[in-house]
Amino acid sequence: MLLLSGALLYPLTATVDKISDRMAPQAPHSLDSMNYMRYAQYADFGVTMNLEEDYQAIRWLQDHVQGSPVIVEANCPEYRWCTRMTIYTGLPGVIGWNWHQRQQRALWTDARVPQRVEEVHLFYNTTDAQAARSFLKAYQVRYIILGQLERAAYPGEGLNKFEYNGIYWRSVYRQGNTVIYEVLP
Repeated sequence: MLLLSGALLYPLTATVDKISDRMAPQAPHSLDSMNYMRYAQYADFGVTMNLEEDYQAIRWLQDHVQGSPVIVEANCPEYRWCTRMTIYTGLPGVIGWNWHQRQQRALWTDARVPQRVEEVHLFYNTTDAQAARSFLKAYQVRYIILGQLERAAYPGEGLNKFEYNGIYWRSVYRQGNTVIYEVLP
C-alpha cells in the first residue's frame, strides 16, 4: 500500500514541475509542439536568438517544399538547438543529430559520421565557393539554411560566399537574419 501510494503521488508532484519547466512560460498552452518558438529565445555561441525566425522558416519549409530534398544546416553537439529544421520538418539533412547517427550506424561510425560533421563545418566556414559547391553536389543538397544559429556557429568570412546569390544558389525565403537558399543545378 505504501509503494502504491508513492507511485500515485509521483504524477501529482511531477506534473506541477513539468508544467512550470517551460522554455517560454508566456507561450499559450496548446497541442502545437512548435508554438513555443513564437515566444522563446535561445542563447548559444554567445548570441541570443529569437526562435520566431526559425518557427517561420520551418513553417515555410513545411508549406513549400515537396518531396524529401536534402538540406544542410548547422550541426553541433547534442542537446543544443542545431538540426532544428530536420527535426521539425522531417526533411533529410547531410547529418542528423550526431549521437543518434553514431548509435544507428554503429558499423560505420568510426569515420563517416564524424567526417560528415566536419564537412558541414567546412561548408559553412570555407571561403571557396567551388569547394562549397562540390560539397552540395556530393550530398545532393537542395536547400541551404542560413539562420541566426548558422551565423552564430560559423562566424567569419565563410558566410560571405552566400553573396553569390543567383550564381550557385538563390534565396527562396528571407525573414530577418534567416535565409533559405535553393541550390541551382
